[in-house]
Amino acid sequence: MRSVAFTTLLALAACGTTSQHQSEFVQPNQLMGQEISRRIEEIRYQHRDVLVNNLLWLSQAGEQAIPALIEGLRHEDPKVRANCSWVLAEIGDRRVIPHLQPMVRDSVESVRLESARTLTVLGDLKHVPVLIEGLDSERVQVRYLCHEALKRSTARDFDYDHLTDDKLARSHAVYRWRRWWSEQSNDPFFASSYAQAHGLRSEDATGTDGGQPAVPSGETQPTPQPVPPAPQGQPQRDGD
Repeated sequence: MRSVAFTTLLALAACGTTSQHQSEFVQPNQLMGQEISRRIEEIRYQHRDVLVNNLLWLSQAGEQAIPALIEGLRHEDPKVRANCSWVLAEIGDRRVIPHLQPMVRDSVESVRLESARTLTVLGDLKHVPVLIEGLDSERVQVRYLCHEALKRSTARDFDYDHLTDDKLARSHAVYRWRRWWSEQSNDPFFASSYAQAHGLRSEDATGTDGGQPAVPSGETQPTPQPVPPAPQGQPQRDGD
């Protein structure tokens, strides 16, 4: 009997922990909860328009989808983890920041980068350097997503064009981003090391910043933006 009672107490304690975790957010009814969980689980099998439409549906479900999306951050499939992070960025609730912060140390690069992007969009600007580094990616989609997150969270642009084939012009724009962040963070090495590696001079950092600094605060509800299909890897919305 004591053994049964002890097991029961453990089960109740576990339920209490789960309830405490979920009580932060509005809970879906049973049918909606099942639909949200089903859609998250199907992310791993979906591609292109089917996947994008599913992610947009989850983002439009709003706060009631957050508990299941947080669970999705721990999913065994990195494609699910990365895309749950993307959806949380679109929902825009800053209360998820503590749940996302460990994801920047994920074993998979695409998950780390997507988590850094989401955290930056939500106002945790410590991860801006990760996104600036992503501006030099060989993948157009990675450059696009990193730049959009930086513009959205800082209201700056620095004449960066993710589509240009002119690598020198792109390097100049990245250098301007790095110079700006070096000033914000009091870390001159972040810009100077890049300039040295790419043979750039201080005058190469001249250009427009495209706006004034905008530091997000409070809970945000960004308007979902059209998302072009992503190549395999970052974020994993169109591949395994």
